[in-house]
Amino acid sequence: MAVMDALVANAQSKQARIAFPEGADERIVEAARHIAARHIAEPIVITAEDIDTEKITEYAYALADRIDMPAEILEMMMAEPLNYAAAMVAVGDADGMVAGLACATQDVIMSSQMLIGLADGISLPSSFFIMELDNPAVGEGGCLVFADCAVVPQPTADELADIAISTADSVKILLGWQPRVAMISFSSQGSAVHDDVKKVQDALAKIRTNRADLSVDGEFQVDTAIVASVAASKIKGESAVAGKANVLVFPDLDAGNAGYKLVQRLADANAYGPVLQGFRKPISDLSRGATVDDIVGAAILTAAQVEE
Repeated sequence: MAVMDALVANAQSKQARIAFPEGADERIVEAARHIAARHIAEPIVITAEDIDTEKITEYAYALADRIDMPAEILEMMMAEPLNYAAAMVAVGDADGMVAGLACATQDVIMSSQMLIGLADGISLPSSFFIMELDNPAVGEGGCLVFADCAVVPQPTADELADIAISTADSVKILLGWQPRVAMISFSSQGSAVHDDVKKVQDALAKIRTNRADLSVDGEFQVDTAIVASVAASKIKGESAVAGKANVLVFPDLDAGNAGYKLVQRLADANAYGPVLQGFRKPISDLSRGATVDDIVGAAILTAAQVEE
């Protein structure tokens, strides 16, 4: 649980304001009590009855030009707590949002993308998991970040590049790491020829063009990315990533989702997430069956991502 202790400390240092638009659910109310008592964040619990008509008008006119939508339509949309909470984040009355108990994941993403918007240079939302293993030789003292494991089924090369960039930036803010990003494939630097391999190679080329500041390499098989002895036998030349990656970017959702579940179940690893990313402000999605502890955990992850 060392990584979660670090995230709690990170969140407590920021005292972010986190909006919860599903305040009619008792789990949210109970979670908000814990969040406030532990000084994780300032919870803003919202129900339909809490929506302020004057604020609706203020938010609608503040956002109309930016998202190119008539203020009158936005006012109608903001009668829904999810949209109202997203607008609060967009205008700066809240620093992040946690939702998903009653709202579908796609609705959370759609509302956030429309009202809050995506980070500069990013074309799509994605997600990652923090994997905590009992093996300090792996990744960053036993922790790895896997992306994307929950949102984008078949990313193009350009989308895969954006996922990698989003994840690297998220890791810096959330965990304070210097990310070493491995682009994962069934090939290691040309050991196989296939359209799927070329997609990863093209994504890597785009990242290097657009974000030369990032430490990213590939394409790598998983063992080449995280095992130094394997990397030494397979990779010619110098690599700051091979054998010591702390971020693994999978080529599609099949690989990412299967990968994190295999590590979670077979290695008895802690899996924290999915953490949504790519938005201007931090957003977390909950499953319908989330417990109070799950909600508190999502609030920790959200608050810890707030930029000071």
